[in-house]
Amino acid sequence: MIIRKDLTRREMKRALRLFGISSLEKRPLNLLVEGLRPLSGKGGNLQIAFIADDFKERRNITLQVLSPEGHILKGKRDEHLRDHGCDIDRPFVGIGCYSPGSRPCLFADKSRESALVFDGVIFNRKELTAAMGADPDTPDGLIALELYKNSYSPESGIRRIMEMIEGPYSLLILDGTSVAAIRDPTGLRPLLWGMTEGKLLFASESSSFVALSSNLIREVGPGEGLFAAGLEISSIRVAGGEEKRCVMELLTLARPESKAHGKSVYEFRKLLGTLLARAEMRKIDIAVPLPPSGRIPALAYSSYLRVPLEEALRSHGPGSPYPFMANPHVLEGKRIALIAAYLRSGHFLRKTAEVLREKGAREVHLRIASPPLVSSCPLYETDEDGEFIASSAGLREIMKHTGVDSIVYLSLRNLKRALGRDWKSFCLGCLDGHFPPIFPKKLLPAGILRNPPPVLRELEEKDLFGDI
Repeated sequence: MIIRKDLTRREMKRALRLFGISSLEKRPLNLLVEGLRPLSGKGGNLQIAFIADDFKERRNITLQVLSPEGHILKGKRDEHLRDHGCDIDRPFVGIGCYSPGSRPCLFADKSRESALVFDGVIFNRKELTAAMGADPDTPDGLIALELYKNSYSPESGIRRIMEMIEGPYSLLILDGTSVAAIRDPTGLRPLLWGMTEGKLLFASESSSFVALSSNLIREVGPGEGLFAAGLEISSIRVAGGEEKRCVMELLTLARPESKAHGKSVYEFRKLLGTLLARAEMRKIDIAVPLPPSGRIPALAYSSYLRVPLEEALRSHGPGSPYPFMANPHVLEGKRIALIAAYLRSGHFLRKTAEVLREKGAREVHLRIASPPLVSSCPLYETDEDGEFIASSAGLREIMKHTGVDSIVYLSLRNLKRALGRDWKSFCLGCLDGHFPPIFPKKLLPAGILRNPPPVLRELEEKDLFGDI
């Protein structure tokens, strides 16, 4: 089951997540699944690679696709693996990834002696495939694996990947009984490593280490490759460019129990809720989080203003025209602050505001714990900018479209304050249009810097950000 199908650019909606393990102990295979499960969401699949045969003789890699619950969807059930919870009679090495959609992130060579999980985009793929004599449609992961395999040693393969690939990425390679972890020279995509007794772990998020009761050591540095054989680990570095970290990891992508870019994701989102509350100028009776991402900022918002936090929205079942059911017992006659982590198209929030009013809400005020999303990201998003309402609409248009009585965004200035003194090391392109040089100009939204979106101009002119 060599995964070869490449993604289309339009499928790149959400971030992939990677996990790998190198262990001297005889461990159950489900350790690999348990490390991936905290990184997964609703739907999607887990793609894993491990050595199921006697590695001293064959070193053949087995590939499997699992549901987030761990049920095998694709791949032969090996005789060693009657279920993915049984022990493998040898030290264990394996890698895997969570894909939120149909996007493949696991790739293997024809010999089944090496495999790779890849999170990112190769911008110079045309030049690389031409130099390799490969099909122009070769997936990015197979390009990286080919660069690694056509080197005279693992160390030179790691260095070759970092020196030749242009674009943001993080990846893990399973090579025989060893695991390599590589992060691009700008460090835009996350990758960390940790350790516990008898195991080395690699993951996109530290929530995997929390789930496995392991210790986070540090991030894999920008332009750094780690090579692990058993519990022995070595580091290879290349000169990096300007370091840029993705701010969306802290805002929406990373799990609350994780640490991202050296910060607690949970505490960071609470801080954003507090800053949002300090900008409040209206009388609010209750705060209602928009599930699931609005819960943490709403907790801090309600605490700062000393207003009740009410879980007044519950997800509807599939097939309903409305996203939520609302509790009329807590909404009747109330002025509500609806707390959302971000605002994209506004269609979802319009239906939510309708439900709140139907169940008795007196006023609905939208409070967003992030600055306006004004641009798609060449890494995650591929749809037209029209999907982002703030890319073309002013405040009044956004209010009318979402059906709320008022709207307040977290200011870009307050976001920078929350990030701290090193805020310049973060990519804020989807919030202000200023993308780092790693992104080719042809992939960036045209005209956003020459002609800023109306909402940014209004907020700057009227000082409606609520800066403290």
